Amino acid sequence: MKKVYFLVFGVLVLFILFTGCIVITPTPSPTPTCPSDMGEKDFTLPLLGGGTLTLSDYLGRPVLLVFFTPDCPHCINEAPVLEAAYKKYKDTHDLVVIGVGYIGGSSETALRQFVENASLTHPVVIDTPETRIYSLYGVSGVPHSFFFNRCGNIVRESGELTESALEEYLQKIL
Repeated sequence: MKKVYFLVFGVLVLFILFTGCIVITPTPSPTPTCPSDMGEKDFTLPLLGGGTLTLSDYLGRPVLLVFFTPDCPHCINEAPVLEAAYKKYKDTHDLVVIGVGYIGGSSETALRQFVENASLTHPVVIDTPETRIYSLYGVSGVPHSFFFNRCGNIVRESGELTESALEEYLQKIL
């Protein structure tokens, strides 16, 4: 009788294995364990559309952090180039572009107008003289960009970006 139980059990196990009745879920890829610059450069700021954004939430993804002001002509020229890159790589390479709009000399309304005129779809956070994230990054002029690799390390820093320079720098973090 024991042999029959073992035989039935064995057949049942083989049946389950061959028919795929057992669901095996792959383990999710962990957040990189490499050293990161994001810890000392981390921030939480209000999003222009409401809510907040924390930089370290994007650890494990390539991040382009762009500082700008709504009244900067160079920022206005650069915005469509950044938006095009965001749209090109957000789904294929998980790129995150975060605009940091500084409103020290202008208003939140001016920042909203900038975003609307440039048709920006990437997240934009609001930096003020009180939060001073630009100081944390040592930004003294805009536009100014920081390229974080998936480990959260700054691999490139740049002033105004041309389309070709942006593409070259993005290839180092994607």
